[in-house]
Amino acid sequence: MSFSFGFDLKVLEVFVEVIRSGNMTLAAQRLNVTQSSISQSLSNLEKSLETQLIDRSVRPMRVTANGRYFYDRSLKILEEARQTSQNLKSGRVEQLRNVRVALVDSLAVPLGSSLMEILSEQTDDWAILSGLSHSHAKSLLTNEVDIIISDDAVLGSDELIRYPIIREPMILVVPFSYNYKEGQLANLASTLTLARYPAHTIIGKTVEEQLKKLQLESDKRFFLDNTYAIANMVASGNCWSITTPLCLYQCGHEVRSKLAVYPLSNSDYRELTVVSRRSDLWHLPEEIAGYSRQTIRDKALTDLKAWLPWLENMYQ
Repeated sequence: MSFSFGFDLKVLEVFVEVIRSGNMTLAAQRLNVTQSSISQSLSNLEKSLETQLIDRSVRPMRVTANGRYFYDRSLKILEEARQTSQNLKSGRVEQLRNVRVALVDSLAVPLGSSLMEILSEQTDDWAILSGLSHSHAKSLLTNEVDIIISDDAVLGSDELIRYPIIREPMILVVPFSYNYKEGQLANLASTLTLARYPAHTIIGKTVEEQLKKLQLESDKRFFLDNTYAIANMVASGNCWSITTPLCLYQCGHEVRSKLAVYPLSNSDYRELTVVSRRSDLWHLPEEIAGYSRQTIRDKALTDLKAWLPWLENMYQ
């Protein structure tokens, strides 16, 4: 939505100089312009703002209450503009502002704290949004967010740059009390309800492809939109599911202790990627990707492999 400010930086400089000088004649001399141009600029400014800034009916002229407010704001705006110009010309651009990151739910636990640290160090203002990844691509392409960390690499756009983080396998999850033996997937599907992600989500589509590859289908289907809910249903003893280790990691030890987890033969993989627009965030997306990659491997994967040693050679 466009908005007419009613002034530009040059007019602000004129207004500030008039207030500092105390009269338009001296302001005109200091700015090397005519007094009539000063008067015209102030009149146009007041007309645009629909308020009186200076009372010219008295001598010396007097600043109104609205004029004082506008003077204080003008000083801040001009200083910000000067600092911005100097930083860009000298190459001393130290921090970004208003950086928004969308983070897939399964990475909120392993990456949340570390991501807050790096954003706090390199930006003046930031926001982290968590949720399902199927909406992240749209948010990135419409400039609602600046960076996504997701299993959607948004491959359809050449305007984006991508930094891979990790590639993880799909895994089978059953109740801890269930007596599962390798090769009995068909029996599992016929006896327990399949707790699965919605089909419109990225991970839901990945699971669907995995089921087709295994030539497996279940008439008993229960759709839930987050891993914590799915894991709890499996832990209750009524469901089974297909997910990934990092998805399970967010559920915590108490829930995981009630699950039995097995590798899948001919497993599909989920790829997690940092995606951003090109060139407008300097090196921040690449740094976030490197930091995320290291944090996941040092903490989350170490914990997961202690729980499931057979994961050792399954991460790429």
